[in-house]
Amino acid sequence: MNRHSPDAMRSVRPLTPQSGKITFRHAFFAGTTVLLWSGEALAASRVPSSAPASAGGVDVRALAELVKAQAQQIHDLQARLANVEKQTKPATTHIRTATQTARGTRPSQPPSGPQPARPPASVTVLRAARPGEDITPQFGTTPAADNSLFSTQHMIYPLTAAAPGTAGAVSAIPSGSAPVMGVASKIPASARTTTVGGLVLNWGKGLPEITTPDGDYSFRVRGRILADYGAAFGSRFPVQNVSRTTLRAVRLGVEGRAKQLSWVFEGDYSNNQLTVVSAYATWSDKMAGHLAEYTIGNKFNERSFDGSTGSDATVFLDRDLVANALLPVKGWYGLGGAFKIFGKSWHVAAQISGDDINSTNVTGNLRDDLTYELRTHWIPWRSKTGLIHLGAWGFYEDVKPAATFAQSIRLLARTDDAFAARINSNPIANSLAGGLELFGIWKSAWALAEYGARHMEFRNTYGSQTYNFRAGTIQAASLQAGMFLTGETPNYFAHTGQWSTPRVLNPVSDGGIGAWEVAVRGDWLDARDIPGGTGAWSATAGVNWYIVNYMRLMLNYTHAHVNNKAGAYPGATGGNIIGARAGITF
Repeated sequence: MNRHSPDAMRSVRPLTPQSGKITFRHAFFAGTTVLLWSGEALAASRVPSSAPASAGGVDVRALAELVKAQAQQIHDLQARLANVEKQTKPATTHIRTATQTARGTRPSQPPSGPQPARPPASVTVLRAARPGEDITPQFGTTPAADNSLFSTQHMIYPLTAAAPGTAGAVSAIPSGSAPVMGVASKIPASARTTTVGGLVLNWGKGLPEITTPDGDYSFRVRGRILADYGAAFGSRFPVQNVSRTTLRAVRLGVEGRAKQLSWVFEGDYSNNQLTVVSAYATWSDKMAGHLAEYTIGNKFNERSFDGSTGSDATVFLDRDLVANALLPVKGWYGLGGAFKIFGKSWHVAAQISGDDINSTNVTGNLRDDLTYELRTHWIPWRSKTGLIHLGAWGFYEDVKPAATFAQSIRLLARTDDAFAARINSNPIANSLAGGLELFGIWKSAWALAEYGARHMEFRNTYGSQTYNFRAGTIQAASLQAGMFLTGETPNYFAHTGQWSTPRVLNPVSDGGIGAWEVAVRGDWLDARDIPGGTGAWSATAGVNWYIVNYMRLMLNYTHAHVNNKAGAYPGATGGNIIGARAGITF
């Protein structure tokens, strides 16, 4: 067939790059094609006008239409090539993370105008999470090639409440837990996450946590500020009716992880003195297919549900009487070694420790109080809307010789030390304690019941003095319940069976109302079985407003009654307090 025939012309199709990709090869081919047909059109134009339209084998009218079509195509190609050249640097990609609903904040737009060229960014498309889904952030294995900003992730609010006990129900691991590899990373990012120069920065608590893309290494500055106010009234002892402020905690420290090794160091600056609270290192590994942790250093102890929770995550201004009354002589922290092993719905923690690192034993050349502790929890049932937690704990302590044993247990708040249950007794030799925990969640509501007892053995003699009383028992119980009025899932950290910080569905920083929680608690204490003992009970109601995940305002009202046998305020009396706290944990 003659290439100038009408059939040949009809076989020509406009040049269309496939898949929307334009290369210089396509442009060159299109240009040469047009030049070829334009040359032939010029030659054909010299044919006498009297010649037939198809004279010489060339259809002049068809050829002219073809030239016009090709010219238009060249114009379009030039425009598209110009756009490609201007877009050598892709805009910052804003990725909407998984726990989101249809409405919320739109990702910010890239800046207008010419931008410096950068390597192409890889774009990750994330789908919306299913309700109650446990979301684990996924990191790439190849770090970025330079130090430029590559991607940003945003939470889109309001979020969808996660199922109880899942990683999406909390915003961070508890402050007393080590940042073990594979545990903290299961918790979805709380706010903005950026990738800079191959490092992932999570801004979920105000200060960034720096993490490598593979999640093997991380570092962050941590701390908390808890400022309290209390106004007490109603006691028959005027000195117990005080109104004052105090800093419950002012802490600053660091934590980090290098693959299986994690570490924490934190100091407390409250009461105008520096004390070391957390100073330990943890090695994580597998044992019989289960995650196991080996820790050495000065660490917060696990003991009861409320007693295992840090001060930044308790529902009320102070822990319950089970935690505060059944306390080893060494206190809340101890320097020693700990072991933990975890299953899908359980964990076991064991610890052997002496006194904490701030003890005066070194300067006084005294031996430590040696304490052996054990705690376990098990979740026998859970669903998308609820769960049940069963727990048990205990400790045995061998106490160094001392002249007396004394304990002051606050009943109102930390702003009123005078109103307390006081135990003044013989020198203690050892004690054995244990308790049970029952906790449950149903949608946005929760309930907790705890009971514990501590049996103490006293020394017969101390120096030249002889004592007749040999033993006694302290008992305590607590019942509390609460509900999130704004639909949040209770902030239960199922990995270790304790409270953590909640995940606010609609934070104030993004135009929401925050999270609102109401709670009530009743406590009971019976220490009348020992000399210098006491009996007490209290009732507390509270409201918590979580402005964002890491900041909250708290308001409590407590009425308490105590009957001390000894001490500065003997006899029966009642008292009340209205307490408030502003707290931030970063």
